Amino acid sequence: MSVELTTREELERALSIEEPVIVEYYDPDVEESRFFSEVIKELGRVADPRLLFCRVNVKQHEELADGIGSVPAVRVFYKKSVIFEQKGCFGDLKLDLMVLRRGIRAVFEKIDLRFRI
Repeated sequence: MSVELTTREELERALSIEEPVIVEYYDPDVEESRFFSEVIKELGRVADPRLLFCRVNVKQHEELADGIGSVPAVRVFYKKSVIFEQKGCFGDLKLDLMVLRRGIRAVFEKIDLRFRI
């Protein structure tokens, strides 16, 4: 389950936890964003339950989308810093999930984070 972030304070609070935080940036009017939301939901089902999943609607909360030029996009934060970012998707659930998991897993391994992704 993802937490919908609507204010800067909510975002800051989410990023202040000790575990990595995965933030999906989306626009509900963009078909690719709606598809990628399904990829993120599937990732949430298989990922370590200690990971926090959040969502930001960039159409309604543009101020929370610092540097996000296009949607869909996902960022992984750890200790308030972006450690992974991906923009766009392929439009294939299995392929998108595999690419996203491998990318995040590689970053986690590089900085010695032990979370199932």
